[in-house]
Amino acid sequence: MTKASITGPGGGEIVHLGPTTMRILEDGSTTGHRLGMGEITVAPHSDGPPQHRHARHDEGFYVVSGTARFTVGEDSYDAPAGSLAMIPPGAPHTFANPGDEPLVLLNTFTPDLYVQYFRDLRAMIEQGTALTPEATVRVMSRYATEPATSYADDPSTATYQVATSFGDVPVTVTQRGQGRPVLLLHGGAGLDSVAGFAAGLAERYPVQVLTPVHPGFGGTPRPAGLDSARKLGELYRNLLDQLGLTGVTVVGSSVGGWIAAELALAAPDRVSQLVLLDAAGLASADHPVADYFAMTLDQVFDVSFAHPDRYRIDPAQLSSEQQAIAAGNRAALEVYGGRSMADPGLAARLAGITAPTLVVWGEADRMVTPAYGREYAAAIPGATFRVLPDAGHLPQIEAPEAVLALLADRIA
Repeated sequence: MTKASITGPGGGEIVHLGPTTMRILEDGSTTGHRLGMGEITVAPHSDGPPQHRHARHDEGFYVVSGTARFTVGEDSYDAPAGSLAMIPPGAPHTFANPGDEPLVLLNTFTPDLYVQYFRDLRAMIEQGTALTPEATVRVMSRYATEPATSYADDPSTATYQVATSFGDVPVTVTQRGQGRPVLLLHGGAGLDSVAGFAAGLAERYPVQVLTPVHPGFGGTPRPAGLDSARKLGELYRNLLDQLGLTGVTVVGSSVGGWIAAELALAAPDRVSQLVLLDAAGLASADHPVADYFAMTLDQVFDVSFAHPDRYRIDPAQLSSEQQAIAAGNRAALEVYGGRSMADPGLAARLAGITAPTLVVWGEADRMVTPAYGREYAAAIPGATFRVLPDAGHLPQIEAPEAVLALLADRIA
């Protein structure tokens, strides 16, 4: 049982960041990572960070003393003591102290992941890097946060009935942005594992990002005949046919990478480029996929992230609906990938991929190791292999800016 936490006036963890001091009051260890909280003190006539927006957490600011100047897009608001500002995901914002006395803010994060941002800034300063706006933005990028002065476009969602040899299959697709089509396929962690990255893609490049939910994930139905990654590749080929999309860049994460490879084989006339992020599916005698289905959730986080404690969740804190969805996701993953998460025939078939292919791997991935990734890239004619430091199985979460930079020449 987690015990109650009481932090006194002189307690907490102090992080000095130039004219701003953060006193971390709750780093998520007491709240099951649902809530983080800190006290920010800003020196008189000082600015806060560059204006930015978060993709994965809400942020709150309660003005304890002084007057805060909140900037949201092109609008500014002077907020005296007793004011509250709540910032949802996708909303641009920053703060400053325009007054002659220190500004004190109570700062909340739900979930808590952004607490680590302040620790990372402190570590950066201790290593001798100046606290410049550019350096601050680089650290922000680790936490699904990007510089922005406008709201993220509200995504639209539609469900398509896709005709297949195993019947009509409903496929729910979220769309963001306008431009060249990008199909982004999630892995076993579900749609949330690529949602922030999809928003970043649509913001950074002139692309239309389509993120489908694999049937059976997120509480969606899965027809009995849809029972393999290969059939999912066929399903998405038919979806592209139905939408009339060509010149599609397909990006897949984990088992989504396996599905992306199957799609590239099934629809070479529609897939123009392929990007695999720590893909599964390859049967490797020397570097097999870790046994996901034998692991506890904590063990899954340990092998999936370079910094697992930043992302860990307590399943006991999930609602009954969330627990049911998680169980459905796990069951669907086992159907599509089998317990081995590998197809013995895939390696030989990968030789038939004609689309230019980029294979990206997190250096700290212990679910499917970089050595496994090199085997994957070697099986695809002409594929380029890149390893990203300080990232694990989900580099689009741990190192989104690095992944976006790798895509610049391919989808810009």
